[in-house]
Amino acid sequence: MKKIVYWLFMLPLFALLNGCDDTDTIIFDDELPQFEIKANAILLEVIMPKGSAADDEYYIVGDFNGGAEAAVGNLEWQLEKATGSESKWGIYLLPSTFKDGKTLADGFYFVSASKGEERSVKNEAVVHQLDVKVGTRTNVWVDRWKAYFETEEEGHDGFVVYVADKSGWDNLYLYGWAGAGDVTPAWPGIAVKGTEVINGVTYKYFDMGKALDGYEGVNLIFNNNDGKQFDGPAVTLNRNFYFRITDKGYEEIDPEASYFIYVDDQSGWGDLALYISGAGDNNEDWPGLEPAGTKEINGVVYKYFETDVELMNQSLKLTFNNNKQEDDPGLVLSFVKNITFSRDFYFSITPDKCEEIDPATHGTSYSLYVEDNTGWGALALYSYGDVELGGGWPGIQVSETKEINGTTYKCFHLTPACTNKNVNLIFNNNNGGSQLKDYNLTIDRDYYLRISEAGCNEIKDCTVYVQDNSGWDALALYGWGEAELGGGWPGMQVTGTKEVNGVTYKYFDLSEHIGKNVNLIFNNNGGGQQIEDGGLYTALIGDIYFSITATSYEKLPKP
Repeated sequence: MKKIVYWLFMLPLFALLNGCDDTDTIIFDDELPQFEIKANAILLEVIMPKGSAADDEYYIVGDFNGGAEAAVGNLEWQLEKATGSESKWGIYLLPSTFKDGKTLADGFYFVSASKGEERSVKNEAVVHQLDVKVGTRTNVWVDRWKAYFETEEEGHDGFVVYVADKSGWDNLYLYGWAGAGDVTPAWPGIAVKGTEVINGVTYKYFDMGKALDGYEGVNLIFNNNDGKQFDGPAVTLNRNFYFRITDKGYEEIDPEASYFIYVDDQSGWGDLALYISGAGDNNEDWPGLEPAGTKEINGVVYKYFETDVELMNQSLKLTFNNNKQEDDPGLVLSFVKNITFSRDFYFSITPDKCEEIDPATHGTSYSLYVEDNTGWGALALYSYGDVELGGGWPGIQVSETKEINGTTYKCFHLTPACTNKNVNLIFNNNNGGSQLKDYNLTIDRDYYLRISEAGCNEIKDCTVYVQDNSGWDALALYGWGEAELGGGWPGMQVTGTKEVNGVTYKYFDLSEHIGKNVNLIFNNNGGGQQIEDGGLYTALIGDIYFSITATSYEKLPKP
């Protein structure tokens, strides 16, 4: 229990925290008021756990109303279902009806007629205590009912592999092999035997069989028996295993652990801490938790915070800070977030803001731009190696088409999960029977590729052709943006001249800056005249044609 003097000291700080960024406060639907306040009554709005039936009967029980024997079945103490919410019930309490001078501060809990008494997420008895007055509304949360923990214990054959399945597959199988042979039944292996709920998480499970107890070096493969699969770990069957899987891979998890809070920390603070409030006795002293470690997801390195299982499904307020005490003049406070802690959360923190992010799309991503000369009626892109695009053959479809410098490119926009991965690309006609030879690359930048039935090649050239009608004695080309042409003003000198379809062009070879976006400025080699760069923001790829005078330019179609 925290000291009173500590809380008195912290009150001004919390006033500051609540004002950090009002736009970041999130009010969840189940927290919205559902009943009108009455001047002569205490209003409790009760948020029930998932699975609470609308036609069940729910009662409030405490010393103030005579206990369970007097309250359960008595309409006076029965909660009313809110009409505007699927998860909220309410009750008006008149202090004049309370017994023996007792109040809500003496403790109370809720009872479901069909599912029993209220329980915590750890299956412990719950007692709420409130010091509230008439004419007020208070939200109260119920985490579990007693029946939740009374499912018949499953009998298992040997050790068990539990899977929190996020793959999206219609079917799930587990195959195991060692040495040169099967350990489980032949492919696809073992089918899911059943499901179990552990600490609120539903797992599919595989019984490995008593005969395999202690078996070493079992290589696991998760699959759907329909072309989708990925390798799991090699294990020794001397304990139960718990995994979370997607359609791409797995991670081993702790069933007794709570959810995690991940932070892409770009704050520049040096240190990072997380203060959690709104969780009763589970609060940490200021400045809160320090990161438990780091984890790389889709090329982004996150700091993560481990939390106690008792925080699961509670409404929490998160305050990120630079791990300094409240009286330190160097204390920096981040932005306050209100969350219902029912899953892992991911945040990005910069000096300017804190925002929730999706790790699947957060991070650096790149694109492949393809000049398609195959003549195929359709185009798809598959890859194998560090990443399997599309999760299987024929791969991903074209994201969009884009015209750049007169050439039409088919674009494949890749996710951050592909960044810095080495892959072997296979262009194909969307499973129509035609495909190109594998093309290897590392996805560490945008690529411009040219494909034909002969194969795939990277486009590595860029030439700017200029029909020069300026009358200047000299011509130079400067560029700024993602690259600086010539390293400084006035830029590059003419590479040479070339005749194309009877027209003589001066040209600049910009191949060393391939793929960069720059603002071009034609000038008379620093002699005081130039054509302003407005509108000349150009992607340096392929052949680019211009006609210029001393005061203007025109971008020409390819001859």
